[in-house]
This record gives sequence, structure tokens and C-alpha cells, in this order.
Amino acid sequence: MFFSNDALQEAIKEFRDEGLDLLSGMEEGLLAIQEFGMGGDRINAVFRAAHTIKGSAGMLKLEHLVEFTHIAENLLDEIRNNKLHINEPMIDTFLRCKDHMQNLVLFYADNLGKEPDDEIKATSRSIMSILKSYLDHTVVANDGEATLVKDKKGWKIHIVFNNDVYLLGMDPANFLRYLMNLGEITHSECDTNRIGDLSNLNAVDCFITCSITLLTEKTEAEILEVFEFVRDDIEITFTSLSTEIQNPHEESSSAVLDTFVEVDNTKELGSAAASNNSRIVGSSSLRVDSDKIDTLINLIGEMVIANANVVQRASIIQDGGLNESVSAVSRMLEEIRESAMKIRMVQIGETFSKFKRIVHDVSKKLNKDVELIINGGETEMDKTIVEKISDPLVHIVRNAMDHGIESIEERAANGKNPKGTLILNAYHDAGTIAIEIIDDGKGLDEERIFKKAVERGIIDENSKLTQKEIFNLIFEAGFSTVETITDLSGRGVGMDVVRRNIESLRGNIDIKSTKGKGSTFTMRLPLTLAIIDGFLVKVGVTHFVIPLDMVVECIELSTRYRNEMHGNNYINLRNSILPLLKVRNHFEEAGEPKNLRENIIVVRYAGMRFGLIVEELHGEFQTVIKPLGKIFREIRGISGSTILGSGEVALILDIPVLMNHVLALQAHNEKGGADDVRDD
Repeated sequence: MFFSNDALQEAIKEFRDEGLDLLSGMEEGLLAIQEFGMGGDRINAVFRAAHTIKGSAGMLKLEHLVEFTHIAENLLDEIRNNKLHINEPMIDTFLRCKDHMQNLVLFYADNLGKEPDDEIKATSRSIMSILKSYLDHTVVANDGEATLVKDKKGWKIHIVFNNDVYLLGMDPANFLRYLMNLGEITHSECDTNRIGDLSNLNAVDCFITCSITLLTEKTEAEILEVFEFVRDDIEITFTSLSTEIQNPHEESSSAVLDTFVEVDNTKELGSAAASNNSRIVGSSSLRVDSDKIDTLINLIGEMVIANANVVQRASIIQDGGLNESVSAVSRMLEEIRESAMKIRMVQIGETFSKFKRIVHDVSKKLNKDVELIINGGETEMDKTIVEKISDPLVHIVRNAMDHGIESIEERAANGKNPKGTLILNAYHDAGTIAIEIIDDGKGLDEERIFKKAVERGIIDENSKLTQKEIFNLIFEAGFSTVETITDLSGRGVGMDVVRRNIESLRGNIDIKSTKGKGSTFTMRLPLTLAIIDGFLVKVGVTHFVIPLDMVVECIELSTRYRNEMHGNNYINLRNSILPLLKVRNHFEEAGEPKNLRENIIVVRYAGMRFGLIVEELHGEFQTVIKPLGKIFREIRGISGSTILGSGEVALILDIPVLMNHVLALQAHNEKGGADDVRDD
């Protein structure tokens, strides 16, 4: 064993993370080949992923994974060398390979030191037999048996390990031994000059320097990957040896590589390393455990609260020098907060890309032709939110393909393009991120949904519902309009969980649909769950925080506006009707106002505006979001809380929920029920 226990644990974790990233890229590459062909560097990227995983697994002695991946790698190598043409069934097989390799990576990460069970090995043998059947037809010799014909090349490799390699838990002998798997070692020698005076020898230092002549089919870049785990602790020189040279050890020009690099997926490693006398620059990226970032964000949040207390006390003392210092600290703390939050922001495109595989698989299962279009992949949001919306997105996408988009025959009969379209779209909107799932299928059937809801006892047959309210019935537990249950859907579970998961993230989901044309599901979510910029107000004795990104403007509720209202819940703001919600009445705030002056905070959400009537304005406020206690969780319109510098608690207003309440008030007013539901 060439790893210490701690080093092995760290190596396995890195192997898992890197392996999953590589496999994700492998899947993207295969789907790109299916859609656009073999152009560019697509097949090389797929081959590189398999090869790198095999090399890393070999270093960790994960023999079954090495054996399985080796067969896939051989077939990919034949394809990229134009000895075999890739086709649709072969791509499907490689996608199965990717899934199984992912299962093996996760198995070894969770079961260190154990071998896969018989079921996993049986799956391996099944897929390997298919891969071998493709390989058996690669090159047919005169005797009728399949053979692989490749050119071998000689390399003289000079390797110098850094002194502290042993302290890192690595054994250089294992790296050198693994080179034998890449070809034939025809000559090797070691240099002992680095050892020096034995009386001063440090037993934990490494003094290995060696020269090896390797005859192999592999490229320089592929040989470099053997040393992936010690890329920062090694110097290696490659010299290409020509078979025509009488002296096999005669050197040609060499490339000295002090460090190795994680190469961009769009470039072949060999092309970066093949140029003689070229130097590879180390990667500027750093992989950090998300728990460490979460801890950092939490600490910064506590600093924001503590700083608010300092600012308040400094304002009481009224010392000029102290106030200046506090202001400087506050400014730097805000910069730290913004920088820390950016660390946790990731592009949603990575999540969207995973749906290419889902659309590919579900299309085949349903025998439908569906094109996936991705827009706004560069839109950034909190990594925690990205992870938690993955399952709801999967469910909505599968539903859209199963229930929404028609079969090829049905679309053709209705004069539609036989190929259906599914669009994933993301964009920022008033301090939130909006994610749209759009399909051009048959849309939602209002009458059918209403009828099913009555049958299941969800609503009464005499209920008078708007189109929006009818569509929202599909989010009720156990609701389904599907007559036949499949392995994709129809059991009446899922959409209620989708809404619950989205609402747990302080988001909401909206549906728009036209029968025969298609549907749009829009999820709106906060950009982050940790710290926001807020606008602090007060009503009675309670402080409230409004997310600043949703605030449009503040206006005084003047006598003119009061007279224009005539007791209604809206005003005419610059020739536009603005619905109003009186915060005091909505939350049943006790006591009488200190003064008659009131203000309107105009907020915007989901393309609509309304006004919140409050009493005191306290201005912008950095808000650390704290979870609500059990007593407050059932209060609709409150999404969280925060601590003020005075130690008081301020409640964070849930603008989407309040907006829905305002819309409900308007709907009832239009039906003549204003006297029963009016807030003021």
C-alpha cells in the first residue's frame, strides 16, 4: 500500500469528485457526438475521461473498475483513430458504460477496500461483452481472427521525485511499476547522486531519480496521467526515440514539465504537452469542500449581526474617530460578504446540461422525438439551491415529455412538427432567479383537471375557480389525470412534492398553458439562502425586512392618495393602478400607530407590482437570514427572520406569498366579495 490511511481517504475523495466530473463530461461529449457528429475534440474528450478514470483507479488498485474501463477505452481509441465508425447503438452502449462506471466510482468511494458484489460484476460482464463484440470487428486479419494493429513508439523518460513525496503518503515505486501496464520497459537505471552523505540521511526524504526507456502505443500525454497524483511533486523529461536511430538512447529535444495541469475539456492534453521545450502552467482553480464554504458564510453572517450592534452603539457615543473606523470596517465587511457569496454562486448551465441525457433516455422509452433547447445557462445562483431544485426539475421535465409532448404520429396528425420541443430557460428577475420549463405539447385540459379534482374529493363540483386555480390543482397530493400508470408517471405522486420543495426554498411555481399549444412551468427562487440586502421598515412595535432587490420605490401615502382610494385597496400611481396591502392589518399588529403618517413601499415580483403600507422607514439593512421558530412557521407572508443590532428580531416579508394574497383580494373584489376580504 503506497498511501497512508489519511492520504488514502483524501485520495479516494478526490478520485470520487474528479471521477464524477469526468463522467459528466463524458456524457456531454457522447450526446454532442450524437447530435453534431465527431467534429472538433468531442471523441477525444470522451476517450480522455475513460482513460483518466482508468489511470486513477489503477493507482488506487481498484482492479474491477480498471478492467471494465480498459475495454471501453480500447473501443474509444479505435473510434478516435478512425478504425471504427461510431453509430447510434454504440453511443447508447457508451452511455450505459458511463452509468456503470459512475456506479463503480461511487461504490469504491463508499466501500473502501471491498470488491463489488456478483450483481455489479454481472452488469460489468454484460456491458463488456457488447463492447468486445464491437472490438472483434475492428481489424480482420487473413486468418479471419480479429486483431488490433497499432504503432509503438520509444520514449526515454527521466523522473525526479521531490524529497517530501513519502510524507504525502506516496510510494514512487508504485508509479514506476504502473508504467509496465502501458507498454514494455526495455531499460531502466537509477541515479544515486542525490543521496549524499549517509551520516546525514533523513529516512523520510525521497532521493529517487531514474531514467526509463518505454516502448508503448501511448502518447506523451497519456503517460503523464500516470503521475496525476504527484503532479506538483515531480519533474519529468520526455525524449522521443526513433526506431531508425542506431543508438536507442540518443536524445532528441525534450520537454521539461515541472507541474501538470487539469486541462480544459475542449483541449487534448497531448496537444498542450507535445510541443518540445514547452512548459505547462498550473491550474488556477481550487476544489474546496462545500461544507467549508458554508461555515465561512455562517461566520460572516454572525459578523454582520455583531457589526450592526457596533454601528448602533457607535452612533450613540457620537465619537467622530470611532464612527469613521466603524464605517471602514462595515465597508470592508460588506466587500467580504459579497466575495464570499460569489464563491457559492454557480452557473445553472451545468445542471441544465444533465437534462440532455434525461431527454435522450425518456425519448427512446416513449418513442418520441424531442429536441432540448437550453437558454440562460450562464445565469448564476446559490449552489445549495441548485442542488435542491434538481429533483423538482427532473420531475417537471419527465412530466412534460410523458403527458405534454405528443407522439410523433399524433403531432403529425395535428399539423405539428413531428419533433417536439422542450426549452429550459433561466434568467434573473427582481432579486430572484426564474427557471422556465416550456413545451410545445398539448397543454393542460382545464375541464379534465376540474373533473378529476371533483372525483377525488379535492374540490366541490360547485366550486368557482379561475384558470390559475384549476391549474394549481395538479399540485395537490394524489392528483393525476393519467388513465394508465407507467414507470415514468401516473401514480399521483410527485407534483405535490415539487411544490413543497420549491416553497421550502422560499420560492414558488406558476403555470401557464394553452390547450393544443403547450405549457410553461415557471419556478421563481431566491438567489441565496444566507445573506441578502434588505430594506428595514417598522409597523407598530414590529420590524420587517423587505428584500431590497424587489423594492421599486418609496412614496408617502398622502392625503390626496387617501382621498382617491375611497376605502379601496389601490391607488392611481402615475396613471397605473397599484394594488395595496396594509401590513398592520394583514399581520394584526397590536396597538395604535404612533403617528398618522404612512408610507407605501412599491415592490415588484414576477412582472407585477403592488404596494405595502408601512409606518416607519429605516433604510437599507444587511440581512442575515435565520430560520423561523415553530411558532412562526405557519404565518403566511413571513419567510425568515434576522437579528438587529439592538438584539431585536425583525421578520423578513415573503413577497411572493403576499402578492398572491393581493391577487386573491382583487379576484374576490371583482366577484363582489370585497366587503368580506378587504384588509382595511
